[in-house]
Amino acid sequence: MLGYGIKRAFCAIALIATSYGIAGIALSLGAAYAQERPPQLAQTPAAPAPLATGQGSNDPDLRCDIMEVKRVSGGALSIRWRMVNTAGAGTAGLTGAGATKPIAYTFHWDEVYYIDPAENKKYAVITDANNNRIAGIWDGELAPGQQRLSWAKFAAPPAASTKISLSISGFAPFEDLPISQ
Repeated sequence: MLGYGIKRAFCAIALIATSYGIAGIALSLGAAYAQERPPQLAQTPAAPAPLATGQGSNDPDLRCDIMEVKRVSGGALSIRWRMVNTAGAGTAGLTGAGATKPIAYTFHWDEVYYIDPAENKKYAVITDANNNRIAGIWDGELAPGQQRLSWAKFAAPPAASTKISLSISGFAPFEDLPISQ
């Protein structure tokens, strides 16, 4: 958009040009002013589609979407996933309340790992020098429609391995997930 000062200058020049009978200049300046472009709105890019999706073993309204399996620097494999409470409006029961309930999710560290099928080797979440796991795995309650992102880092499989099978607590294994670079 043109600034306020520039707009005033266009108007002043158009007025002077009109008073001296130079209609062509006034028309072209007026057309330039009229053709001012509307501001462009930034568009949010669409969220990438998950690599795989699984339904919770204990609650069919809990969904896990595997978002990324990627080799990163330092010989690590970064895996991101999200938990989603897919419950919508509840059905009216005996009380007629019809409210859906939150879903509680907990995990166990020994149930979060991947297997490299090419090597038939299991990889656990890596730890730092103080034996802290390098991960941000969410657990707690999810209200209907709510979602939470989790991530973990693992030692990467050999470069020749292009797919893994991922195990996350409460879900069937996610088989043949492609590894991106």
